[in-house]
Amino acid sequence: MKAYVLLPVLHLASAFLPNYLDPGNRFQAIRTQYDPRQRLMGQLQRSEVSVEDSLDAGKVQSYLQAPIMDHDSDGERCEALPNGTSSKPAFFMCKEDTLVTLHGGAITNMNGDDRYPVNFEKPIRVFLDVTSVAPRRYDNLGLEVSLYKRSTGWFGCGWMFLPSFGMLSNYEMCADNPSCPLSPGRQVLEFTIDPTRLFTRLFRMIHYDMSAYQLVVRLRDNRDPFNELLCATIQTRIHL
Repeated sequence: MKAYVLLPVLHLASAFLPNYLDPGNRFQAIRTQYDPRQRLMGQLQRSEVSVEDSLDAGKVQSYLQAPIMDHDSDGERCEALPNGTSSKPAFFMCKEDTLVTLHGGAITNMNGDDRYPVNFEKPIRVFLDVTSVAPRRYDNLGLEVSLYKRSTGWFGCGWMFLPSFGMLSNYEMCADNPSCPLSPGRQVLEFTIDPTRLFTRLFRMIHYDMSAYQLVVRLRDNRDPFNELLCATIQTRIHL
């Protein structure tokens, strides 16, 4: 088994935020002063522990029998790059009755470059423009991320679930994250996703460059895991 060591990203003097996303204040890049070996081992251990508790775990068994599809409501109009993903990512809520409302978002690389399609060969930064109507702040947040691939073939038109075994999730979102805590009012939440842990050479055999993928992001309060604060869907074209 080969071991992959993630190199730390150089500390940025200032963070770049796309012009079309106005957070109302300026955020610095997530701090990256850490021991890469210790961080990597910690991530692997959290992934092993969290697999059974993640959203993917309940779907993997049925996926082995037949692919799970979220079919489009408008089956007559089947597009390979829906919702404008041919030119930019799409952000919208996948659940309405939550304490946090999504207004928009952006995706950049670790240097703040929002070049499109999104490069999945390196870690990415995700910015969500949100409003919290909760009466208190949350400083212990976790993210569960599920992955889907666009399908227009034999299985119908929609999004096909792909098991990620918790490797895209971040159960300690507020660790070294200047956009935490989540406070009442409008703000920008920033977090990182590292696709390189999942898109290995083996996984690339079933993935397609320049295709549309969907990330379903569920924001939870770790002190009350059943309290889902936000469900956001991100659809984007990716580069491998």
